[in-house]
Amino acid sequence: MEKILKIGLLDDEEHPRTLISDVIESIPGYEIAFSSASPFEALELIRQNLIDILITDIKMPGFSGLELSRKILHLDVPVIICSAHGDFGVESFKVNAVYYILKPPSFFEVSIALDKARLALRGNKSVSYQPMEDLILFKESGDFKQVFVKPADISYIEQKAEMTWIFLDSGEVVKTRSRLYNTLEKVQRPFIVKIHRSYAVNYLKIKSLDPAFCHFQNGVRVPIGKEFRQDFAQFLRSKTLT
Repeated sequence: MEKILKIGLLDDEEHPRTLISDVIESIPGYEIAFSSASPFEALELIRQNLIDILITDIKMPGFSGLELSRKILHLDVPVIICSAHGDFGVESFKVNAVYYILKPPSFFEVSIALDKARLALRGNKSVSYQPMEDLILFKESGDFKQVFVKPADISYIEQKAEMTWIFLDSGEVVKTRSRLYNTLEKVQRPFIVKIHRSYAVNYLKIKSLDPAFCHFQNGVRVPIGKEFRQDFAQFLRSKTLT
């Protein structure tokens, strides 16, 4: 019989903690050790070795979930990020995060995250937040065919008239009859960023860039809209190690 792992929940809002608690209660092998709205209280409880796994929000009063995770790196506690903000994927790699859940948390996502945390505790060093395991189902335009797409395989997305074209690393293009904003609502991942009224890119796939274009490995260049340049530059600076 597998060991029951103890989980600490940290979120300054009660509702997300309640949702996750309800999910965890239905998954064998896990139990809640504490549920807190305060990162200061959570840090003290973690230092008392009360938990095996931490599930934390990012933006909170006091200090962030990422800051807390940095403070406990030496304890080798697997961290699961659960946030409404999808732009902290890179930072999560640096704080022992094994998974990144976008709110609202689903049973499927929480279950996968806990499985990864358990593997990490067994000493599987290859376990980390892996968005490539995500799958999104798209209905192709003009066809009855539906296609599964791994968000991590997306190079960039372009709106063309009333359609959205999704360009994959393989060279395949998935064409779906929806506007760009509808597609981006479906593809909410921390590495997909809108840089133009008609384009979004997977910034992890950018080979180089200049003030006007993102350049990709296959020679394709995607324009950066003037109204997006400042925000995109700030976003990239936040992802750059100094």
